[in-house]
Amino acid sequence: MVKLVHHNLEIHAHSRPEKIAVFQGNETATYSDINKNANRIADLLLNCGLKKGDRVLTVIENSVFSIETYYGILKAGGVCVEVHDRSAKPEVDYYLKDSGADICFLSQLTAGRLSGIECKTIISPAKDYENHNGKSIDINNKESFTGKLPQIGINPDDLAAIVYTSGSTGRPKGVMLSHGNIVANTKSIVSYLGLKPEDRAMSILPFYYVYGKTILNTLFHSGGSIVINNRFAFPNSVIDEMVKKEVTLFAGVPSTFAMLLNRSVFAKTEFPSLRMVTQAGGAMAPALIKRLLEVLKGAKLFVMYGATEASARISYLPPERLTDKLGSIGIPIPGVELAVRDDHGNIMPPFAQGNICANGPGIMQGYWNDSKETSKALKPWGLVTGDLGYMDDEGFFFLTGRNKQMLKIGGERVSPKEIEDAIIECGSVHETAVIGKPDDLLGEVPLAYIVPINEKSFVLDELNSYLRKRLAGHKQPKEWKIVKGLPKKPSGKIDKEALKNENMF
Repeated sequence: MVKLVHHNLEIHAHSRPEKIAVFQGNETATYSDINKNANRIADLLLNCGLKKGDRVLTVIENSVFSIETYYGILKAGGVCVEVHDRSAKPEVDYYLKDSGADICFLSQLTAGRLSGIECKTIISPAKDYENHNGKSIDINNKESFTGKLPQIGINPDDLAAIVYTSGSTGRPKGVMLSHGNIVANTKSIVSYLGLKPEDRAMSILPFYYVYGKTILNTLFHSGGSIVINNRFAFPNSVIDEMVKKEVTLFAGVPSTFAMLLNRSVFAKTEFPSLRMVTQAGGAMAPALIKRLLEVLKGAKLFVMYGATEASARISYLPPERLTDKLGSIGIPIPGVELAVRDDHGNIMPPFAQGNICANGPGIMQGYWNDSKETSKALKPWGLVTGDLGYMDDEGFFFLTGRNKQMLKIGGERVSPKEIEDAIIECGSVHETAVIGKPDDLLGEVPLAYIVPINEKSFVLDELNSYLRKRLAGHKQPKEWKIVKGLPKKPSGKIDKEALKNENMF
């Protein structure tokens, strides 16, 4: 019986050891291969002194190595802290300090651009990586460690992952997910999607992102395979591989499908094997859904809704109801209770707007070292998602807005304050305000208003150069407006609503 996240891998490594679990380019890895290497990584971590519950940071792009590292950390009783592979050094240092991780995994690519990380132990395939703050271990030497399953007493309630998501304070918050949280959500998704061992999913979403991680965990739960492709910037190459590798499932966020429909040969391509497409990561425009349905032909489209704080998935819209319930986030997934409540937790009647709240075994344990934010999100009646909406008279839910002042960039939540703080750090800006600008591909992108300290000596290129070193690429403003002052509320706070009304794009 599956109780821990890595049990799925172990079960299939035993029952179907030669089954290909992962395709990446011309390389393949079987369930047996991945399980053995995950065991070796677990043994390596234990030899490094890892104790049950210790956090381990990973800064790795999607790869067989990232999968082996993920399951290896869990097998060793560790807590996996995966972050964006393009994170800047200050961001990595923050994640290390906040999570308390003493061990960090880097890939060949990330090790090449991240130096001077403040970590006691860095494990990487980069042989010449110098860790000035501790020791560096060459992962290529993992063959010297055993491939046997470590005997660690792990329980479903034990912490499995800390997933960082932008917070309203500008400081990324760590969502604490237990083995039980992730396993429950995984089983539910497999159930309503009807995944089978024959399924093969195209994986373009990063594994550090909960939606991307559900692709990995659900396919490994069902005994299927995933095809890793990190080149979605060139969508036609992904489309070509989908056909050649006979992909049966494709998952994306709204910007993914905008790219496929507007800037690729997707609409002109036949996909004989494709039977299912899933969409989450923000609301997709009904017009885009209609276009997608016309192109998909025989494949089913599942529109889904979720939150990192719920281990990912909360609701889904059954494909057969896409036409008459267009724009809905659907019904609760199996095992989840979904309701619209007022600020006191009272359930609202049909069509009345309120807070979208969820309950079930996938709901997080809380935010890492942040009881204040935890108390705001977790109430006696469940998780307050921060989204507003209503339920119709058939039990289908609809979103009407967001309480949280978050940007949704390519399906990822980004805090405007995190960007604003970085802009102010440069030292040449008096005040700033970042809002979201609608974008056909990414949903929205950051638009920054800035008031320079000295307008005559201010150089925008210097600020851009600073931010490229300070923030991941998707967080950097895509448009700037240099102004003499920002609108204020009577309280003295910057009036962002006035800025948004000024920019009705």
